[in-house]
Amino acid sequence: TVCDDSFSDNSADAICKEMGYIHGARNWTSGSLYESQSSYDIGLDDVVCSSDIWDSCTSTTSHNCEHSEDVHLACALEDPLMFRLVDENGETIDSDSSERGLLLHYGHTVCDDSFSDNSADAICKEMGYIHGARNWTSGRSV
Repeated sequence: TVCDDSFSDNSADAICKEMGYIHGARNWTSGSLYESQSSYDIGLDDVVCSSDIWDSCTSTTSHNCEHSEDVHLACALEDPLMFRLVDENGETIDSDSSERGLLLHYGHTVCDDSFSDNSADAICKEMGYIHGARNWTSGRSV
C-alpha cells in the first residue's frame, strides 16, 4: 500500500498517469476502508510530486505509517470537463473566482495560435462565466 504522508493531488495524478490513465486521478482519500488492507505491506511513504508526472516524484520505501493512512485512489477514465482553468499548482479554479488561470481542454493546454477575444469569450461562456472573458494573455510570465 501507499501511505498518505505528504501525498497530494499531484501524487495521485502522477501515479494514475504512470498506470496509463492519461487524465490522472479523479479523487483520492486515505484511511481504513477494507479489511484486507492489513494483509498488504506498506510499500511507499512520503510520495512528494512537484507535478503530475511520476519523474517529478520522490518517495521512500521505509515508512512510519499504519494502514489507517493507506491511500485509496480513483483514476479518471476521462476528463469530465471540456474546459477548465487551473492555478499554478494545477488545482481547478472555481467558476465564482476572478483568478486568472491556465486554460485546459480535456486536461491539455491550449495553444494561442489564432486564439482571439472571441475564442476567450466563447470558452468562458462554455465554462459558465455568463459575461464571457474579462481578459486573457498568452506566453511566458515575467
